[in-house]
Amino acid sequence: MNIPKIFKRHRILGAAILISVTIAACGPAPLGTSWPAISKLDDSQNIAVAFGTHVVLLDPTTGKPVQLRNSEGQMRVDEAGNPLGWVLKDNETPAQFYSAPILLDDDTLLAPSYDKKLFEVDAASGRVENPAGTPIDGHIVANVTLSDDLIFAGYSDRNLAAFNRSDLSKRWTFETGHGVWSAPLLQDGTLYFPSLDHFLYAVDAESGQQRWKLDLDGAATSSPAYANDRLYVGSFARKIFEISMEGEILSEFNTEDWVWGTPAIVDDVLYAADVGGNVYALNISEGLTLRWKAAKVAARAIRMTPLVHEDYVVVASRDHRIYWLNLEDGSVIADRTRELQGEILTDILLIEPDSERDISEPLVVVGTLAPQELVVAFTLESGERQWTYVQQ
Repeated sequence: MNIPKIFKRHRILGAAILISVTIAACGPAPLGTSWPAISKLDDSQNIAVAFGTHVVLLDPTTGKPVQLRNSEGQMRVDEAGNPLGWVLKDNETPAQFYSAPILLDDDTLLAPSYDKKLFEVDAASGRVENPAGTPIDGHIVANVTLSDDLIFAGYSDRNLAAFNRSDLSKRWTFETGHGVWSAPLLQDGTLYFPSLDHFLYAVDAESGQQRWKLDLDGAATSSPAYANDRLYVGSFARKIFEISMEGEILSEFNTEDWVWGTPAIVDDVLYAADVGGNVYALNISEGLTLRWKAAKVAARAIRMTPLVHEDYVVVASRDHRIYWLNLEDGSVIADRTRELQGEILTDILLIEPDSERDISEPLVVVGTLAPQELVVAFTLESGERQWTYVQQ
């Protein structure tokens, strides 16, 4: 049986996105406008990848597309007897993707596109259930957030919208002054999200009514982190903020450059990086105080959230490298640095050991801009390359 192909090459309004960031904040040259998105899809740890017109589900053990099986669990094959993998591409339906697919339920995958459409895909067979897509009002470049009954999606030009999970109909739209480039954080019935208009918003998830907004002194492109009944968010004002749930700035820390990604918080320590290649560890028990700073770890921007696990902080950069740092002092473990062929702009995934899937130790997974190394997995402890997914 043929796998449906839902992606055809579609021209992106990249210049418009660049202008959005440039207008929103002064500073160094804006980052590139094309990047892959990767995420762990479910408890199986299958990896969902979206890049350009390409979407694939990868087996975390092998890095190969998940094999499709029929209702009896038998492997599906093509006319030549080759196994069929979960890959969707090059269809007559034009679509471009910047955000990772997400499971709506056990049977259905949601693929939000830049082309103002939401696609529903049967998770088992890979068939697109609505080939024309469900139209929406804006371009999506960030991951979406789910509640029990709603989907929340920010638009790259302006506004954030909520859709019913049952039929993808729109529930409400919240107006912002500029684009929303991050997935909103849903906490106790409230959505918290920043915008390129410099504000952090708190909005009632059910009604879309504003609860408060706070000026961050610059554009922001990352979801807030939540810990100890506080919000933590970085901005292009070269600051990391500690914010109360009522929208009051409690403390702030000055960074060397723009903070693009969401901070990671582990054991009352916040870990963040900036686009100047610096990495920070901040104590959060009493305000934001410096624990350590690793200056100029990378030659170019570190855009995404650091991965913090066991004794390591792992970061990846536009300089094509992934770096392991010591958790205690931020020193770079020189023999663990790995160089790849493309810029690294994705989140870093941690694949946990899984005896049923023959994964014996934690894996670190990143995506790059190089099709020949679109997704790569390394062991956490040694940095040994485990597998590489090549975009076909």
